[in-house]
Amino acid sequence: MDKYQILVKGDHVGMLVDYWMHCGQCDLTLRMARTKGCRVIEPTDPLYAARILNYLRAAEKVNIVKQ
Repeated sequence: MDKYQILVKGDHVGMLVDYWMHCGQCDLTLRMARTKGCRVIEPTDPLYAARILNYLRAAEKVNIVKQ
């Protein structure tokens, strides 16, 4: 399974967590990023990652790690 690491700006994190609380059905890891003012979101579900990328358009950069 692939691991998605999505870089988002700090002001979008609240919107993503709110969306996840209402309709998220996966685990979500939030952590600080090296980029100032940004956070990294790591969803366990690739469909939720696709929603962040396509529907919410909150991603600055995406890193997909093959496992």
